[in-house]
Amino acid sequence: MRKLQIRGVVDRIEGDKIIVLLTDEGIVVHWPRQFLPDVNESDIICFDVKMEVPAREVKKMSPKSLLERLAWHPDY
Repeated sequence: MRKLQIRGVVDRIEGDKIIVLLTDEGIVVHWPRQFLPDVNESDIICFDVKMEVPAREVKKMSPKSLLERLAWHPDY
């Protein structure tokens, strides 16, 4: 399983979006604030990214099971 760790700084908060700068080259992520409600400007945050299910397996899944897999679970 491939895994990647990405760090960024919270540049600003615009309504329900958190604007995160990932690099000096200007890569920006607009993140829903509901997923990080306690974050503040200038906080450094880390995203752990991993490939959980390869595309060949996703293609075999029913739409219902795929949506269940994608649902946000705050306990994870």
